[in-house]
Amino acid sequence: MIFNKHNPYNWLEKLNTTIMSSQCRLGKESVDLEEGCCAAGGIINNTIETDASIWWVGNGGSAAICSHLSQDLLNKLGARSFYPGDASLMTCMSNDFGYENVYLQPLAKLVRPKDLLVAISSSGNSENILLCAKMALERGMDLITLSGFKRDNKLWNMNSNLSFFVPADLFGIVELSHEAILHGIIESIWLEKKDVLITASALKAECVN
Repeated sequence: MIFNKHNPYNWLEKLNTTIMSSQCRLGKESVDLEEGCCAAGGIINNTIETDASIWWVGNGGSAAICSHLSQDLLNKLGARSFYPGDASLMTCMSNDFGYENVYLQPLAKLVRPKDLLVAISSSGNSENILLCAKMALERGMDLITLSGFKRDNKLWNMNSNLSFFVPADLFGIVELSHEAILHGIIESIWLEKKDVLITASALKAECVN
């Protein structure tokens, strides 16, 4: 295959540039990407330490991100982290209540105040994701959103605790940017906790000696 205008390496360069130019809002205040990522880490860590639950919703590639990172939180950090993406559950909910309610129906019965919802939509306009985000705000949950494409999308403009917006119009760029941001946050929490444990073990060994 000869690439004339669309070289894969150029695509990777665009991905890197796009990730680093992602925009954040903390409440209604615009913040830089570093502050936004650190704030997200604080929200996630607080949810874990208060033994609240973290819920994930997304469609297609975003659903794959939800599934992957939800289990990372459970595995690496012991979080009560759940993605309600079981096939029988989703087909039941969408068949009985319509696809716009595929996540809303189970979450409305399972979530509690102070839980955290991570809502991901590349377009920021997926109805089933928006309904969950609205429910989260109504129930007193924390809400982190990730969206892309156009700045006027509904998810980016919701009154969430923290929002990330990826300024790109290709699904692959937006999806991988979302995953990279979330991976960076989750793995950084894990590395910080790991360092604390190593330091504590070293201090304990010194005391014994």
